[in-house]
Amino acid sequence: MSRSSGRSVPMSDRDSRAAATARLTHCESHGTMRALLLSARRALAGGALLLSAFLASGMLAPAAVAQERAVALQAEAQRRFQELHERMQRLQLVKAEQEPDESRTLEQGNRLIQERSIHDRMATIRDLLTQERFDEALDAMGGVRKDLDALLDLLLNRELDLEELLAEIERLEAYKERVEALIDEQRAEKNAAAEAEALQKQLERLEAAQRDVKALLDAQDALREQANRAGLAAQPAEAERMAKEQQDLQQRATDLEPRLRDLERNAEKLGTQPKPAEAPKPGEAAQGGSCSGSCQSAAGAMGQSQQKLQKNKPERALEDMDAARRALQQTLQQLEQMSEEARRKLLALPFDQQAKAQERTAVSTDRLAQDMEADDQKADEAGQPRSTPGKKPIQQAVPKQKAAAGQLKDVKPGDAAQEQQDALEDLQQAKKELEDALAQLRQELQDEVLRALEERFAKMLEVQKDLSARTRAAHRLAEETLGAAGAVPRAVADRAAEIGGGERGLAGEANDALKLLAEDGSTAAFPAVVEMLRDDFNAVADRLEQARVGRTTQELQAEIEQTLKDLIDALRRQIEANQGGGQCQCNGQPVLVPRSAELKLVMIKQQRVNRRTTEYDRDVPEQLRVTEEAQEAARELARQQGTVEDLLRRMATQLEKDEQARNR
Repeated sequence: MSRSSGRSVPMSDRDSRAAATARLTHCESHGTMRALLLSARRALAGGALLLSAFLASGMLAPAAVAQERAVALQAEAQRRFQELHERMQRLQLVKAEQEPDESRTLEQGNRLIQERSIHDRMATIRDLLTQERFDEALDAMGGVRKDLDALLDLLLNRELDLEELLAEIERLEAYKERVEALIDEQRAEKNAAAEAEALQKQLERLEAAQRDVKALLDAQDALREQANRAGLAAQPAEAERMAKEQQDLQQRATDLEPRLRDLERNAEKLGTQPKPAEAPKPGEAAQGGSCSGSCQSAAGAMGQSQQKLQKNKPERALEDMDAARRALQQTLQQLEQMSEEARRKLLALPFDQQAKAQERTAVSTDRLAQDMEADDQKADEAGQPRSTPGKKPIQQAVPKQKAAAGQLKDVKPGDAAQEQQDALEDLQQAKKELEDALAQLRQELQDEVLRALEERFAKMLEVQKDLSARTRAAHRLAEETLGAAGAVPRAVADRAAEIGGGERGLAGEANDALKLLAEDGSTAAFPAVVEMLRDDFNAVADRLEQARVGRTTQELQAEIEQTLKDLIDALRRQIEANQGGGQCQCNGQPVLVPRSAELKLVMIKQQRVNRRTTEYDRDVPEQLRVTEEAQEAARELARQQGTVEDLLRRMATQLEKDEQARNR
């Protein structure tokens, strides 16, 4: 059933709760139908497997107990299927108004059941079993199983769901890449404007500092004039007043010094610090250098002057006042040099180019918003309402970018930088919304992949059990009818070749499973185990095509069955964990199965290789290990050990990548 309708639409909390409830109901109904259908199919397959095993053994008819068991399994399949059909009919009516797409899918499923007469055919199979017409029953079972598979695909619409999920992930990934490119552009343009703003603010602070130093210098000149008029001594009150005034000027110089030091640090960061002048000659004042240091020198000279004024020695204070005046003049000169450097760099900035670059980014952002809107419009026209995640903040960023471009043209970098910061935050919000939606879609994809893989492997296991039983029967037939000089009878060769064709078919199924795993891309050992499984199918097929139906072939088939069971067990555990909210995460991204489950698969595989190696060492005497059969078994053990080593290497590489990602 299609899930594209309503996907990624922003919702209020109440709407979100309603949607979550609807989705839970949807999942519960799907889960129940899926469970009923699979249990009916398993019961049908169990009866078929039981019959085929007896028929392949060469017996004319199954034992009475086996026949009763097959009839019971068929009855269970009928009961489960009847329950499924009734549930489908009820759900079709319930969903007719609110979820018409799902109702139509259920209608198609109900029609398929009627057109293919599945109920009647299942009843016929039961009659055939009761009448001991086993070959006919097996043929009928095969046809019904195919119809149940078709019904499962129709109800779950798995292929369509996977295609839709992959297409939606691809679409949103493309938008995310465009947003990331816009973020990089906007950040660079904002940084350029911020640099201009910093230069502008530095100039304003430098000019304010120059005014303060100039005022301090004028006040010091006025005080010096008063001290000069006073001569060698002044009236005590006058001397005290001048000392107090000098103390105030000293405090102003002291308070100014940290501001000047901060301006120097900013000049260093902005690259506008004037180059130092040559070292002064003896008796000359230093040129350039630290304006905060010059101001500090002025404050020191003022302090000495203040002490002499307190002792009513204005004539002697004049020399210190002159030193303070020279230091203030040097401070003023240094500030002017810093201002000139800042002004020169500010004027050199390409505001026109910055404005054009911002306009280009605004155009690209607007085009992205239009593309998102067009996508949503197409979906809406197709009856699938959708609002692309991140569209709204993208739209909100465009006017801010345009405003910033206009302010850059007017050489107002401060105003432009604020608009650019706001636009950047909008773009980052759009990216977050896209990432959240992608995370949800990837989890949905993995849920679909998990279920698809579990069902595929379960079907493969059923087929493999049947092929294994037929191989054992062919081996017994070969032992009973072995020709002259050990020649394989034609009947055995034909049976073996037919079984080998079935193994080749399972190799193709394993290859299809690998494609699903490649689409997920989050696991390391799991695909390797499936690759190993595919190779095992082909290896068994090669042996069967050579009519080699003996112990080694049967052991390899048993190994395949166990591997399939292990894979199914790992998948079912993860499906149950996901349903309970225990989705596995790795570096913030959902993984198909946890690393622990993958490691367990590798460990199980190694344990089997160890066991088979021990059995080989125990059961094959030293003198027989030169035979072709023994050497072939040893080569197979070496191949299996090689696959385990390859699995471990892949796991180590993946774990190292996980660790690097966590440390970033």
